[in-house]
Amino acid sequence: MPEITTGQMIRLQRERRGMSTTALATQSGCTPRHIELIEHGKRTPSLTLLREIAKVLGVRTAVLLGETPRDSHEPSRPQIGDIERALFTCRSASPDIEPPDAEQLAERVAAARNAWFTSTRRYSILMAALPSLIIDAETLVLDRAPASHRVATDAYVLARAVLKHLRRVDLAHLAADRAMRFAEESADPLMIAWAYWNLGQSMLADDMHQIAYDVARRAIEQLEPHVGDGDERHLKALGALHLLAAVGEARAGDDDAARERVRGPAARLAERVGDSSGGYDQAFFGPTNVAIHMACIETDTGHPDAVLHIADDIDLRRIPSVERRATHLADVARACEDLGDDAASLLHLLRIERESPEELDHKLLLREMVRSLARRARPSWAPEVRHLAERHEIPI
Repeated sequence: MPEITTGQMIRLQRERRGMSTTALATQSGCTPRHIELIEHGKRTPSLTLLREIAKVLGVRTAVLLGETPRDSHEPSRPQIGDIERALFTCRSASPDIEPPDAEQLAERVAAARNAWFTSTRRYSILMAALPSLIIDAETLVLDRAPASHRVATDAYVLARAVLKHLRRVDLAHLAADRAMRFAEESADPLMIAWAYWNLGQSMLADDMHQIAYDVARRAIEQLEPHVGDGDERHLKALGALHLLAAVGEARAGDDDAARERVRGPAARLAERVGDSSGGYDQAFFGPTNVAIHMACIETDTGHPDAVLHIADDIDLRRIPSVERRATHLADVARACEDLGDDAASLLHLLRIERESPEELDHKLLLREMVRSLARRARPSWAPEVRHLAERHEIPI
């Protein structure tokens, strides 16, 4: 099936409503020419503009990101359908199956999480690993032990992250809900805090920005009493919740409150923990990730100059997460494109490919950036962008 672009989806939704490009542009806060360029694949909409367009058209942003990814049906390739079956049939497994050992499953989840954060093949590895992790987690919690619920929470937190990046927001919501339920069963304040963070991330992915903020605020209120008697893990979880709240505030329109939260409580907590990667930390919270989130907020609020200014001082070598590095580089590439520096945008896309080649296979907006760059490329660097498109089977 041909890849359906965001521009094509915008045009389809606009025409279904009998709306002109001028009307859509006026209500979305851009020019008719910009809408035309997006619809013809010559410009990639920023996420901020994409959310405004979705709001005007009355659809979720995810709808405009094209078709839900489907299985390749290549026998040797992991399939999304395998994850679906695990999620929906895990409780119908035979009760005669011997339950897994909690310690061994915890080690497997930790290994999978490490691959997700560090491997250049992280999508392939996790798509293959998740089905058995989900089934074994559901089997494990039948003993109703707190340790089992902690492991199951951990497995579903990881599953939600992977499913979000695979553009299966529906399945990500399911994983986030199960993580929340198992965390509450564990009665572990730290796991509950991370489950709230995980749920908030799922809300952000589906345009529920105010709900994400409310989730973060509630989690902060519940975790704060435990921080005094806790350790660095509690500080990192609290900091990650403040960053979640800040993104929710920015996307809900309260830019100043978002910046104040990042520069205030989040930055102070980051100074206390530094960029250390020890202990249980789902978000790699520290000064570098705080700076990355500040750039993200400037991306969300449409300030590409500020994104590049912040990015100049970020040393990505200080954060071990491939996901964090790739996400930040995508924000910088987007800012360069918005400012008309296509060559710099291509440079950052090539950096993403070096960090995590599969990002360009699974992230639709990155693929569309490559496609739009190729269509307006200057002769001096046109071969580079064409070769990049060919390597990832991006139609031009």
